[in-house]
Amino acid sequence: MKSSTSGKTKARPIANDVRLNDLRKILARARNEALARVRVLRKEEQEDAAELPADGLDIARSLEDVEMDAGLIERCEERLKAIDDAFSRLERGRYGICEKCKQEIPVERLKAVPFAAYCIDCQKNRTERRRPGEGDVDEPSRNVWTPPEELKESVEE
Repeated sequence: MKSSTSGKTKARPIANDVRLNDLRKILARARNEALARVRVLRKEEQEDAAELPADGLDIARSLEDVEMDAGLIERCEERLKAIDDAFSRLERGRYGICEKCKQEIPVERLKAVPFAAYCIDCQKNRTERRRPGEGDVDEPSRNVWTPPEELKESVEE
């Protein structure tokens, strides 16, 4: 019996290493995509702001484009913040583990939502309508996020 138990012990770390490697790849891909999207949007925002409008309608259209780009950039930066928080959980050995029930979050869910901190069931319970004042403070909102160095690079790159 001892040999089968030790066989399971050896197989588990290998399975965990494979899962950890898969999770790291998912996060890295999501982060790279989000960074690339922010760069594109910032470049578009600069182009929209640089155009010299000819009349009032052009001014309104230009301002609308700049505001839309700014909103999209903000959403992408929030996504980056969530991904960076997920990397932090990965370093602490908590990424891919539901913050509520402590069960493994399926890789399929993490592929769809790489920064997910909760399994589908727990997330569903969290998002159901609650009375004002109910619920917990989300852990990610407790952290201060510093934008990554990649965002400070020139938009020309």
